[in-house]
Amino acid sequence: MSINTLVSTGTMVGRSNGFNYKRALYEIKKLQDKGFCVGCELMMLTFFYDKLGDIVSEVQKSDVNPVTIHCEKEIGTKISDAGVLMSDGKPDEAEELYREAVRLARELEMPRMVLHLWGGFSSDRNVEYNISKLPELTSIANENGVRLLIENIPSSAHDPLSNWHKVLPYLGNGGFIFDTRFGKLHEQINLTDKVIDERIEHIHVSDFVGGYRNFSALRPILHPRDGVIDFDEVASLLYDINYSGTLTLESPVMVGEELDIPK
Repeated sequence: MSINTLVSTGTMVGRSNGFNYKRALYEIKKLQDKGFCVGCELMMLTFFYDKLGDIVSEVQKSDVNPVTIHCEKEIGTKISDAGVLMSDGKPDEAEELYREAVRLARELEMPRMVLHLWGGFSSDRNVEYNISKLPELTSIANENGVRLLIENIPSSAHDPLSNWHKVLPYLGNGGFIFDTRFGKLHEQINLTDKVIDERIEHIHVSDFVGGYRNFSALRPILHPRDGVIDFDEVASLLYDINYSGTLTLESPVMVGEELDIPK
């Protein structure tokens, strides 16, 4: 079993440090050179949309290997709101943001994109509507050489695993990305659904201190071993399914304007 480790730029870029993505790329390159990771997962932020050209240039200059792009989470929220409220404009807003992320992925030749297909207050209350948008989103990605990965994000009406089963017939050439924190939130950390396991090709790693559906415990995002997730069990389960995909550390290291790189 071989797993390639990535670092999310989201662990180092935020409001507290002025969204300093150049510093993040510099630190990730050092980790990459030391063999701690093979590259980065680029987290899209609202701050980035009017700087896409600069971001492409900085990533290319940094020599960081951009393996995966993570769409802005607001996309899933806008789709969910449209599905529940049937409000005008929201699907178009979501598609506009999505196309910008796809464009960035194409420019940086990132082959995969992580998407929150539902989210926000409306969450998965009308998940069938969200899923109905998937073929179009998949087509946009594929036209630009990008494959779509759907994440097991928190669900208020159903649960991530049952939603994934609903997604399967519409997934096309896409896959799933499993987040340990969200898995623990729903007590779905065991990875023993063979149909689903075969489509999981990316893992997000962070810890969680709450119990079943304790949504208030989702923040702050904890580092492995700082919460209640049994990562020895997670590693064993990944071994049992012969997992050979990628794994991204998602736990932030921002301390004000500084970065706790040893952490």
